[in-house]
Amino acid sequence: MNGCVRVMNLLEGAHHIIQTIEQAGGEAYIVGGAVRDMLLDRTPGDYDLASSMLPEQIIDLFPVVIPTGLEHGTVTVVLNHVPYEITTFRSEATYSDRRRPDAVTLGVSLEEDLTRRDFTINAMALRPSGRVDLFGGARDIEERIIRTVGEPAERFNEDALRMMRAFRFMSQLDFSLDEATEQAIVELAPHLAAVAIERIAIEFEKLLLGPGKQRALQAMLRTGIERYLPGMTSEIVTGLAQQSFQGVSKDAVWTLVLDAGLAKDQLTRWKRSKHQVQLATRLIPLLHRPLQDWDRYQLSDEELMILREMTGTDYPERSDLPIRSRKELAVDGKDMIRLGLQKQQIKEALLHLEYSVVTRACPNDRVTLLKEVERWRTQSENKS
Repeated sequence: MNGCVRVMNLLEGAHHIIQTIEQAGGEAYIVGGAVRDMLLDRTPGDYDLASSMLPEQIIDLFPVVIPTGLEHGTVTVVLNHVPYEITTFRSEATYSDRRRPDAVTLGVSLEEDLTRRDFTINAMALRPSGRVDLFGGARDIEERIIRTVGEPAERFNEDALRMMRAFRFMSQLDFSLDEATEQAIVELAPHLAAVAIERIAIEFEKLLLGPGKQRALQAMLRTGIERYLPGMTSEIVTGLAQQSFQGVSKDAVWTLVLDAGLAKDQLTRWKRSKHQVQLATRLIPLLHRPLQDWDRYQLSDEELMILREMTGTDYPERSDLPIRSRKELAVDGKDMIRLGLQKQQIKEALLHLEYSVVTRACPNDRVTLLKEVERWRTQSENKS
């Protein structure tokens, strides 16, 4: 489907939901990031809505509705196979653990709903008849500023993760940080310890992929918040800000974090996946030296592509290598057994042949490789 057509269909679907709810006597608005993105002339990936109607009322209005979060007042309406998340206008009570509200009240006004949101740029609402902007979000977008809704200390005391989200939005949008918002982070940074590291890691990954990464990292240093991140130091954050490498993906950015000085064992404290740890470990030795054929052979096609994008170096594709896996060798383990090699010898011999073929010391020819094994065995026995 053409991208522009799909975007129009998404927006038309959101408008259809709004009109359906209004015809039933309720209110509904597009809210959050979609409104922000439209003001930035960006294409929203999805459209979240907020409504005055309760979930059970919305369920009665549409043929396909998934009760995705009834305890929070959220359902998902599916139109033409496209999901639209709709949340009832709500207010939130105190945040005793600085992570989640102690209680949620549904059925409040739109103003109360928007007041609970984190930043002004995310606290606007839109419907076909116009935009609601109670806190100057459009102005802050024009001035390229990240500012909390209301008092920064109140917003960060509600959810300490919002401090990391401030830096993440700085990076993604290449915006500056409001002075009062930054000062509140200086004072409340220790509260980040109450937030699950998985949530922090998600924000940090997005930060490291943004065009305003350097500006956001420098703001982090000014607030001292790195002291409350596992294994982080001001030197590591400074190194990240000075890097010329690109992050490429949420999995690949951890290679850059290790390159900036984070100890590998600290990745377990960040609770990164096995894949992320393995990728970072494989790529980190290759960032600062020319790539040899044996290096390319040991990487997957995807890993080589990531390294090319990360360093900006046009490494040749793996397709020009003599072989791309051990299976392509002209000999195999059965040949080694027929030559009388034992288990460990077989492993070492095949590795030697792989290396010899990939580095073009030997052609991938059966007769030549069998002779090379004999030569290798004789040499190995003489050494022992």
